[in-house]
Amino acid sequence: MGFSLFLVEDNVTIGENIKKYFELDGHAVLRVQNGSYANEVVKHQTFDLILLDLMLPGTDGIDIAKTIRKIQPQTPILMMTAKGQLEDKLEGFEAGADDYLVKPFDLEELEARIFALMKRAPQRTSLVFGDLTLDLSQKKVFKAGSELKFSLKELQILELLMRNHGIAVSRLEIIEEIRGGEAGFQEDGKLDVYLSTIRKKIGKDSIETVKGFGYRLKN
Repeated sequence: MGFSLFLVEDNVTIGENIKKYFELDGHAVLRVQNGSYANEVVKHQTFDLILLDLMLPGTDGIDIAKTIRKIQPQTPILMMTAKGQLEDKLEGFEAGADDYLVKPFDLEELEARIFALMKRAPQRTSLVFGDLTLDLSQKKVFKAGSELKFSLKELQILELLMRNHGIAVSRLEIIEEIRGGEAGFQEDGKLDVYLSTIRKKIGKDSIETVKGFGYRLKN
């Protein structure tokens, strides 16, 4: 399973190139262009790593980094900017950035820096999406603070959807996840039952069907 990236970049070309590069490697990338919207996203969702542009419309990267550090103190932040002066870098680090990459840069260097940050980052203990929280260590699900009971297969499906942060996951990928490598284990016919049960527990409109492809979580 790949990791989840929150990409905050207002340059369409740069943003799409980064998004496609990491999605091709199997990682989930949620990209937004507006700083004010990004500031709201980090209050309601958790990610494995955040790629943050410094100069953004709405709220700038410095203020977003400060918000992240208040509510997600252990999430790695890699700040990207065309401003390469020492004082700019120091301001980014003081706001909470773990690394600082000056534009233009090669995607291979960005990837190397991300993997270095991921190796140093503490293992995540929970996933958050809207009012849903999945405690990874205790394998418990909470909605608005109240615990919900889930079977192992239901937990596997929910975790996969939560790690993809509202990005569609294919039906085949979900089946492979819950099959767990068991030879001859057939889950295709049961997947709809699992999804129906999960919807009843977290809200009937919480999982959207992407016709002809798969499913994604909705806030």
